[in-house]
Amino acid sequence: MDREKISKAAAALLLAGAIALSASNLTRAQAAENKYQIGNRFSNKALNTTENTYIIDYQSADVTGDNEADHILLIGDKLNSKDDIYAENLRIIVQDGKSKIYSEATCENLSGYEGTLFLGDFDGDKIKDVMLSAATGGSGGIIQHLIASFKDNTSIVIFGEKDNYGATIDGKYIDGFLAEIEFIHLGKTIRLDLSSSKDAYIDLGIYDKDGKLLSETIPYAIPFSKLSPIDYNGDGTYEICGYQRIIGSCNADTISEVESLWKYENEKWKISGLQYSTFLIK
Repeated sequence: MDREKISKAAAALLLAGAIALSASNLTRAQAAENKYQIGNRFSNKALNTTENTYIIDYQSADVTGDNEADHILLIGDKLNSKDDIYAENLRIIVQDGKSKIYSEATCENLSGYEGTLFLGDFDGDKIKDVMLSAATGGSGGIIQHLIASFKDNTSIVIFGEKDNYGATIDGKYIDGFLAEIEFIHLGKTIRLDLSSSKDAYIDLGIYDKDGKLLSETIPYAIPFSKLSPIDYNGDGTYEICGYQRIIGSCNADTISEVESLWKYENEKWKISGLQYSTFLIK
């Protein structure tokens, strides 16, 4: 066999080997994805799963920083059957693509409806973090969120239970069909015009017809009912834009809607922008 034929044969063998290896890797990847199908039960004694633990959402990407795709699962315990849209004990589980070890992130009593996952870099380390969102189902429309980093297979919650409260306020009603609201994070106070609801307030005995305050009513802010990832600066790092309601006499009495933009800096979430509404007509 001449040298040219030998070279062609060797090239053919190398190509066949590469194809076989690629097919083998693809088969393993497909097998893993089939194993982690949404709606399947998930069982792992080390993670204290139960017979009612199911996979609610699944994604594949590098979140540990080793340039190999990991398996990212949202799991939870369903009360009746796999078809339930509500689950308790929601947890983010990451299986490292190389070592196959598991990492876990959660908050106490985290539960909700139709949970979803979003992947993006929130802390600026150029590695994707994992965001969990799940509706609580209450009348306030509150959605619970959790964001965790899994760099080097170490889970760190960077957005947890307390962060879901968003912009906190101190407020009171004052004479003249007005509400005085202080945004605690900003140290700024505003006044809201409540005259669009003055007839209802008069009927409730909160004000008299001249706008004199008759009873103490304390406005308060509902936690986030919407929280959206947004790369506001286009720098590859996500901020979060949150929506909240400020309510007055009852949950149905929305006196302002607040949108706030938050950025993660020095291991804290800081407001980088906030706007609010005053209702002139309802």
